[in-house]
Amino acid sequence: MEYLFALLLSAFFTVVYIYLKKNKTNFVKPKAVKKDELIENYKVELQEILKKYEDNKELQLQEKLKFLKRVNYELSMNIFFEQEEARNLIQELSNLGK
Repeated sequence: MEYLFALLLSAFFTVVYIYLKKNKTNFVKPKAVKKDELIENYKVELQEILKKYEDNKELQLQEKLKFLKRVNYELSMNIFFEQEEARNLIQELSNLGK
């Protein structure tokens, strides 16, 4: 009786483990989706910075430069972006507030 209970219990946990592992792999996003989301998040964040400091143009420029430096660093460390893509994105972001 004890062996039957142990066998059923181990079978139950095995099924639960396989089910959870199978569902976990379905949440991986494709490379293009990750890049698009990242670009869109950068644009939204820059728009928020520009709105926040729209009254003080000098401070707005300083904050925009800080943001662009941070984005440049993050993109240089990101494996999804080639150097040319990162340069184009920085250029696009720098022209966004004009």
